[in-house]
Amino acid sequence: MDYFSGKVVLVTGSARGIGYATAKLLGRRGAKIVLSDILDDTLTEAGRHLKAEGVDVLGVKSDVTAPADCKTLVGATVEKFGKLDVLVNNAGLSIVANFDECEPETCKKLIEVNLLGSINMTIAALEQLKLSRGHLVFVSSVSGIRAIPTGSLYSSSKAALRSFAESLRLEFKPYGIHVGVISPGFTTTDPSKTVMKGDGTPRPINRPGHDTPEGVARGIAKLIEKRERERVLTPLGKATAILQRISPSLLDVILAGRVLKN
Repeated sequence: MDYFSGKVVLVTGSARGIGYATAKLLGRRGAKIVLSDILDDTLTEAGRHLKAEGVDVLGVKSDVTAPADCKTLVGATVEKFGKLDVLVNNAGLSIVANFDECEPETCKKLIEVNLLGSINMTIAALEQLKLSRGHLVFVSSVSGIRAIPTGSLYSSSKAALRSFAESLRLEFKPYGIHVGVISPGFTTTDPSKTVMKGDGTPRPINRPGHDTPEGVARGIAKLIEKRERERVLTPLGKATAILQRISPSLLDVILAGRVLKN
């Protein structure tokens, strides 16, 4: 029997991208899926596609920055499926801008979604995860291992998730909860998706992807099955993590050269 057969999996930010790819993969492997996003129409369409594939799915519009929404989301999950086995904290925003171009409200918005959103969802789901001795997954980034220029806010929010997970891993060990972190590199995205400038306005994504949402989803599945602490994706991501450990000053030179080149 597949490891995910019969498991109830809640994925935030799952109307598209990595979240949807993860929901689709685990649903195909027999999991009961809860989709959650603030994108109402896109969420409905995602749920329709999964149902057409025979996945037992529940879609709930929810804002991770609102603790009441998070509590309602977990309640709807338990009402529909009777339990919660896996929470994938995937919802997130990105700002690509020099720090001196960033406005306070834009900074606040990113931290509220990327960090506080995961905190809110974890609080809401904790009692159910204790009952199921389940899995708590955080979608971080290689940028959370090594911050990059024009990514100070995004990188710091993803690094905070890794620190949060380290503490929770020890705190939740007596309850049998697995806490894992997935750290993707640059990933191809939905053409309609944008990142933010420092003032909060959208900007197109013009960087090449080194992985796909489906590739990240496979990484998340392996992380859960093997109850891993962390899984770093892509050869470039793994090389970055190694260089950050053994010679961060060399990585400084490489990244500074990249900034000058751009």
